[in-house]
Amino acid sequence: MTRLIDTHAHYNDEKFDGLRDELIGSLLGGGTELIINAGTNLDTCRSSVALAAKYDGIYAACGIHPEDCGKYGDMEFVLSELKAMLGHPKVVALGEIGLDNHWEDPPADVQKKWFYAQLSLASELEIPVIIHDREAHGACMDAVKEFKGVKGVFHSFSGSAEMAKELVKLGFYISFSGTVTFKNASRVLESASAVPLDRLLVETDCPYLAPHPFRGKLNHSGYMTYTAQKLAEIKGVPYDELCCAVNENARRLFRL
Repeated sequence: MTRLIDTHAHYNDEKFDGLRDELIGSLLGGGTELIINAGTNLDTCRSSVALAAKYDGIYAACGIHPEDCGKYGDMEFVLSELKAMLGHPKVVALGEIGLDNHWEDPPADVQKKWFYAQLSLASELEIPVIIHDREAHGACMDAVKEFKGVKGVFHSFSGSAEMAKELVKLGFYISFSGTVTFKNASRVLESASAVPLDRLLVETDCPYLAPHPFRGKLNHSGYMTYTAQKLAEIKGVPYDELCCAVNENARRLFRL
């Protein structure tokens, strides 16, 4: 059975304290080929880089998440720190960045300022981005249209099938997590159906979004098979063909 690349994880989350090393060792020694661990603020970016330095099978992404951008006053300093980390040989993307309208704090204008600044940095460095889009589909679409040279992935996609098609035309990849297996996931299923096989990625977003039948439990890369099996069913292709395709897509996008 084909080993999978987990394109979005958070193994530096405190939920993994006490079991992190043993779990990562078993995953990389088993059905997980590679893991991209995403930072969300300067501290978690640094710990993501440290994880990548420690394990051959882990790469890192560094960026300021929309929920975390309100904690920083000196944007110039933060961006300079990010730029330094993005130069590390095992950092493969700027992320996760984006917009989140589910929460009112930090305000939308603050989130937008940080999102656009980081998209500008990605353009300067010619590095792919990992975008968090929660209840901000139109604003995120407007942003990526403004930075036409920037490419990347919308992770744990929750937008419409029409949005997915438009993003693919713009050169983006679309990633799906365990949400595609949820019983109430009709919108996600429609979106997954609309994404061509050569633009599809698989992720966990662990420790969150464990697939059915593990929903609500601690998620990890070993559960990706359930997401991949569902996507193979949706796309009407054999499981191993789906896995080979999403792995090749990950290698292409992140230059692995």
